[in-house]
Amino acid sequence: MFHRLIIILAFATFFSIGVFTLRDYGINWDEPIHYIRGQAFLRFFLTGKKDYKDLPRLKSHYPNNDRPPLSLGIEYEDDRFFRRSIYQYDREPYHLSFAYFKNGEGEQGGHPSLNGTIASLFNLIFYQKLGILGDIESYHLFIVFVSSILALVVFLLVSETYGTFAGIIAFLSLTLYPLFFAESHFNIKDPVSASFYGLTLYTFYKGVTKGNWRWIIVSALFAGIALGTKFNIFFAAITVLIWLPVLTFEKLRSFIWPFSKSITLAFILYPFICMGLLFLLWPYLWEKSFERLLTVFTYYKQIGSTLYQPISYTLLGINTYAFSWIFFTTPLVILFLTTVGVLYALKNLFRESKKTAFFILLWFLIPIIRVSLPGTGIYGGVRQIMEFVPAMAMLAGIGAYYIVRLLHGFIVVTLKKFNNRVVEQWNNRILLALQALVILSFIPITLKLISIHPNENAWFNPLIGGLAGAKEKNFADWGTTLGSVYQQGIDWLNEHAEYEAKVALVKGVQSNIPRIKIRKDIKFHEAYFSGKEKRGEYLMEVTDYRWSLDIPLEKRRYIEMLKPVYEVKVDGVSILTIWKNQ
Repeated sequence: MFHRLIIILAFATFFSIGVFTLRDYGINWDEPIHYIRGQAFLRFFLTGKKDYKDLPRLKSHYPNNDRPPLSLGIEYEDDRFFRRSIYQYDREPYHLSFAYFKNGEGEQGGHPSLNGTIASLFNLIFYQKLGILGDIESYHLFIVFVSSILALVVFLLVSETYGTFAGIIAFLSLTLYPLFFAESHFNIKDPVSASFYGLTLYTFYKGVTKGNWRWIIVSALFAGIALGTKFNIFFAAITVLIWLPVLTFEKLRSFIWPFSKSITLAFILYPFICMGLLFLLWPYLWEKSFERLLTVFTYYKQIGSTLYQPISYTLLGINTYAFSWIFFTTPLVILFLTTVGVLYALKNLFRESKKTAFFILLWFLIPIIRVSLPGTGIYGGVRQIMEFVPAMAMLAGIGAYYIVRLLHGFIVVTLKKFNNRVVEQWNNRILLALQALVILSFIPITLKLISIHPNENAWFNPLIGGLAGAKEKNFADWGTTLGSVYQQGIDWLNEHAEYEAKVALVKGVQSNIPRIKIRKDIKFHEAYFSGKEKRGEYLMEVTDYRWSLDIPLEKRRYIEMLKPVYEVKVDGVSILTIWKNQ
């Protein structure tokens, strides 16, 4: 009963906090195209319609048609009579509807579409039909929901083998991981990919260890959904292909096939179910299927085989960027407990009957190794391999279990030398006290995340001196927020900007900020930048690692001469600045 209560509380707590704080975050730069495509595909799946001609038109924000050139995101909807998402987009000269994406014009061999389609379903239900969430927040509800499911899976997998306490620590380690907590609100790709990756591995593990083919089929379904989000799921196969022979070594050594006929059949069906879902739910692959699929593989190969950072991040051919990011952006308590968990997994590699710790260790290492091998790379931090985070959290839970067990044993043995009867009376209390101390060790990171909310994904740990230290050392991609921080700038402008003020982004484009988030009288477009003419517009931009790389030197020097009127800071470092060009 207690275990079930913890399960319910774990999911409800993280989900509720996620929903309650949705409004604090902006959108990811990549989100608009995912939702535009997702809405087009969802409408076709549900109605067979390929456009929005039967829906009321979106209304222009600007009175008297006084507006800058049309681009994504400048429309808003008067939802007093009908709610329509701004991403159900079909205004001239753009035709971003079903045919556009199905024919490949908007795909270009990039990421699959299923995450955007499911998020659009959440928008349809919770915004368009029920009206209980805003347009943008309803899309983000999907991310919070699947991230909460992942937190539940992390608790279950660890607690089933190592006990409730270890499961609680694993849950805390995931939900208080700064990158995961922040981006589970607005990153439509990576937390979603990590969640379905985790569900795939968890259900596969259950199927194998329980000898139940139904779990394997469920795993195949989750793998297909994961594949429909990003192709990262292919690397889960490496975890499985290493773990299975270790798990069944004794039978294999005796030339005995270790699986039943039903499990074997489920294994055979697995890739067909997985790939079948990808083809079924991604209309882009309905024509020229294998040619287009090859294009997608080429896309992933190109983005994954580039060194994006200075050569100084390479050591003996190994790309140390991901290792460095994890080392400097993981809370110290989680870093310590994970290290202990890794040691436990290595020590007990052949001792555990289900090889659970080894399974989790592979889950943790493979995503990191794949972007660290010679000729590989990632950018923008480690969000693209977020699959390692739940595994790291589980290792932290195992590490906490191991430490408490060792300390408890040491204390009991020591006290028995003085008074055996007292030890018997206090045995459970000693154990609970040690567990409580470990749980309390998460208070500092909890308070820190509260203090920098909603900019948790810009956090660095004390080993590098926080974000200030990362900036001082010019650590690659410090301060990266994926554009979510724009929301805080918009909140300030909505409150402080004069009537009919003009706003321009310095390097970003208009689709980076949903037009419906901006006060209706404010005129917003990148074309309003007037430079030395000083027409009094507000200039806003993220001021992170790439600030000095993406903006022409002359333009940046001019803007930096202006006095900021507002800044968003973490550890005293500005990650977004607003200037008044006057």
